[in-house]
Amino acid sequence: MENVNKANVTSFESLGLTKTAKQQAAEQPKLGQEEFMKLMLTQMNNQDPFKPMEDGEFLTQMAQFSAVSGLKDIKESFASLSDSLKSSHALQASSMVGRKVLIPGEVAKLMPQGELSGAVELPASTSNLKIHILDAKGQEVKTLDMGSQNKGMVNFKWDGMKQSLDAEGELVNDGRAEAGNYTVKAEMLVDGKQQALKTLVLDSVESVSLGANAQGMTLNLANGGSTVMSSVKQIF
Repeated sequence: MENVNKANVTSFESLGLTKTAKQQAAEQPKLGQEEFMKLMLTQMNNQDPFKPMEDGEFLTQMAQFSAVSGLKDIKESFASLSDSLKSSHALQASSMVGRKVLIPGEVAKLMPQGELSGAVELPASTSNLKIHILDAKGQEVKTLDMGSQNKGMVNFKWDGMKQSLDAEGELVNDGRAEAGNYTVKAEMLVDGKQQALKTLVLDSVESVSLGANAQGMTLNLANGGSTVMSSVKQIF
């Protein structure tokens, strides 16, 4: 009879009519906070009056349950925060496309019938500030004489008109420069000596790239270069 029962069990398992141990374990109800409290009250009501539960033991069980529950809540909170940050970075990235940014650099793009703009930050006042515009061959096509300037940020703008020396050695406009990238250099006069300055150029954001987990936003610019969001000085 025993062999017959075993055979029947084997047949039932092959037909999928019995549950495996893994399936039974998966169907076990999970202990939530409400079930835990009911279990604790039942345990207290049915404890041995001669060996009552110690307060410390009760508090230890409560602390263990609270710790597990708290860790789960923290994990869920961090997951929610991570999703929110990803959405925020993606939204910020999309809003940057088409905007103009002022960034450290020497290369700026002159658009057809447009202007080239930038700025310099003076560490001290100067009696003479000059901005030099150079083409791809390194030849100077324009010098902007900014004159006397105080310490701080000074903006400059080139209208795209070239200059050259006439027969009398005077600088005159020599037609409009071709559209494209130009190098910008700046210098200031300090105590009778010329001092080179770092320049800031205005460029347009054509697209944005996001790093892993939507971090590390990189701006792809119209002049063909790129820069990280943290280097942007101003947004227009």
